[in-house]
Amino acid sequence: MMLADQLNQQFPDIKFSAEEPLAAYTTVGIGGPAEAFARIRTRSALSDVVKYARQNKIPLTILGWGANTLIADRGLRGIVIRNDTSEITVHDTLPAEIFQTPRVDARWGADDNQGTAKYDFADLDFSEHQAEKVWVTMDSGVSLPMAINILLSKGITGLQWYARIPASVGGAIYNNIHGGTHFISEILNSVSVITPEGEEKNIPVTELEAAYDYSRFHHSGESIISADFLLYKGDVAAAKQVAQEWAVRKKIQPQNSLGCVFQNISADEQKRLELPTPSIGYMIEHVLKLQNYRVGDAVVSAKHAAFIENVGNATAADYLSIIRTIITTAEEKLNIALKPEIFFLGFTDAELADITK
Repeated sequence: MMLADQLNQQFPDIKFSAEEPLAAYTTVGIGGPAEAFARIRTRSALSDVVKYARQNKIPLTILGWGANTLIADRGLRGIVIRNDTSEITVHDTLPAEIFQTPRVDARWGADDNQGTAKYDFADLDFSEHQAEKVWVTMDSGVSLPMAINILLSKGITGLQWYARIPASVGGAIYNNIHGGTHFISEILNSVSVITPEGEEKNIPVTELEAAYDYSRFHHSGESIISADFLLYKGDVAAAKQVAQEWAVRKKIQPQNSLGCVFQNISADEQKRLELPTPSIGYMIEHVLKLQNYRVGDAVVSAKHAAFIENVGNATAADYLSIIRTIITTAEEKLNIALKPEIFFLGFTDAELADITK
């Protein structure tokens, strides 16, 4: 029996399809077929399918917006879920336990004069730490842009720094996304997960191993189901202005891509290389001279060199080829090891050996 048929029998209220092309579920429009695919819209259904996969040792992949995930042309085996859960709950009290959010240092900087590093953030930043806090629980599939709008309409701030980031709440937590100098971990209190053994667990923010583009979920095998945030009854007018202006400035970022492909360089690397900004886009454009470099229909974007666009029918192999060229050129010219901040699904270890080393 095909896996999709097995799952349709087990979960008659969820429609699983066989060999569903995944390109439509990524922002870059690249990705081979899923062995068994379903869109799941409720937290309980998500939990049930995740537990079933864990208990029966079926490979499981959960996609949010697919904004930073390159899926191999051969596709993915096992179950692939598009997480469309969408519940947002604003509580009347604060949680019984409040955890101290660990600080993460941002690799942020801009250069106003050259290339695609022309946008800045410093003039928009302000502190909300004196504002009254409010406890909000959100499903992992909640759209971050939707959450920003809904919560601002309720007088709740704190998410404005992440305007125009195409992500779900679960994806944002998984990679501890950043907006300017702010990381999503700074407004988290805890995360509800299902472990690889199929058990439900609540993890405080202090145990998330939150870092620059990193969390424990990169290695733990846990599936994020929902999260508790500590947001603010803050200055809504100021938050709206930040969200709107930050979104305008980020319009130079191409949408038919996977977001910024590499992490920005560290302050020490910036100093050694005598660069005006840690921006990887600046380096690729002005130092490596690889803007507009093309393989097939994948190209280093003319809008912002930190992005690789699909300008037609690019394949995952095309995308990997460009990533490999950028990494090799940086090693040869600058003696620097670039680290991708996108994720690779369905590739062999050999295919990624010189990319995720």
